[in-house]
Amino acid sequence: MNKLRFLHIPKTAGTTFTNILHRQYPAKRRFELKANLANSLERFAALTEDERSNIALFTGHAPIFTGLDEADSATIVTFLRNPISRVQSFCQHVFEGKSPHLLQRFPPANFSLDEFLESGGHELANVQTKMLINTGNTTSPQLLNQMSPTDARDLALDNLQNRVAHFGLQEYFDESLIIFSSALNWKMPVYFTRNTNKSAHKLEFEKRHLDKIAELNAIDIEVFAHAKETFLKLRNSAKFDENKLKRFHRINNKLVGNLVRVREYFQ
Repeated sequence: MNKLRFLHIPKTAGTTFTNILHRQYPAKRRFELKANLANSLERFAALTEDERSNIALFTGHAPIFTGLDEADSATIVTFLRNPISRVQSFCQHVFEGKSPHLLQRFPPANFSLDEFLESGGHELANVQTKMLINTGNTTSPQLLNQMSPTDARDLALDNLQNRVAHFGLQEYFDESLIIFSSALNWKMPVYFTRNTNKSAHKLEFEKRHLDKIAELNAIDIEVFAHAKETFLKLRNSAKFDENKLKRFHRINNKLVGNLVRVREYFQ
């Protein structure tokens, strides 16, 4: 089994995809890279030699260059998402108190979207570009701030093309799975969407909020536009297995429907 790394960019359907990967790789063959990369490297070094050599899947919120040779040399796959909707999802996540490190500063009881977007938080701005160019620190703006926006965009796209073996788009999740499965010879498992937001209290994004998000993510917007163009060319080409997608939808919908009925029966 070839080594695979899922570069998990936050709020891009990564939890659902990680669950799919877990169906492909046994627990003893998986290793999660945390945002605290130094701690992750220590955990990996603490494994026995046999345990380290047995790892075939690396997941987690770590940038494209981790400093861990086994992960950096693995086949890399990732998902991208429209930057505006990605940040909206992140804001909702924080509003619901699901980001412990931000809970004290932005408690749900008096959460202000305007204040949050003006806070200068590294997780609000060009996260996809950062994760495609950074070494070690997931959302640090240090490297990006040393470059022109054009150079940062070009480096992110170069890494996406030449270091990432296959990428998908959250907006085309099933199509992305077909591309991955065809390239990596996977059996496609049934999946439930994870981390779906069902909150009764939705943040309301007005034009000024969306304009601010666009301002903060100008580089990500360019990177995503180029990536989407490349993805859709593959999706609409003869290389894409349209019949496999149709079979997958039939099987997945049937299995999910059966599982839902079983759950309802036992409730």
